[in-house]
Amino acid sequence: MEEQLAETDERQLIARLRAREPEALGEVFQRLGGPMTTLASSMLRDRDEANDVVEDALLRVHRAAPGFRGERGLRTWVLRIVANLCRDRLRRRKFIAPTPEGEDPFEHAGLSFDPVPDWDAEMDQRVLAAVVERAMERLPEEQREVLVLRHRLGLSHAEMMETLNVPEGTVKSRLARALAALREQVGEIGI
Repeated sequence: MEEQLAETDERQLIARLRAREPEALGEVFQRLGGPMTTLASSMLRDRDEANDVVEDALLRVHRAAPGFRGERGLRTWVLRIVANLCRDRLRRRKFIAPTPEGEDPFEHAGLSFDPVPDWDAEMDQRVLAAVVERAMERLPEEQREVLVLRHRLGLSHAEMMETLNVPEGTVKSRLARALAALREQVGEIGI
């Protein structure tokens, strides 16, 4: 019952977007602004640039909404727009300066740190998370993207296929390569 209400609610929102109701775009941001910002911040590693991408994505949603069929879900469509905008910006970059060792990689990227409460109390979670964050910065764009979609935003393989517009095998292989590369990089650092 609850799932049916959510589907009906999403269909109504899509219809309002198609009609170009300004309040509908605000509702999209209210519902998906967090995941949009997390994806953009994780891919671009720059809070200000990520905010620009989210704004650009909302404008594209508004312009493209009349043609959106809604068959595969609003969330994956919006996240695909964000991912494509991020890829475009990354392609345009000529030089990416590494994050200075003393700088907090979470703060620099505009991400929040929300540790899992049941981890070992002796472990310095923030330091470990910063090490993983720095290792993610070194990953190729496609690998970083699948890690963010799966492990930060919790997308299923089907949702990732939709967001990235690639087959399931590609999603799985990118994710496997990303996890292996991340393990290797974190191991080199000595964790």
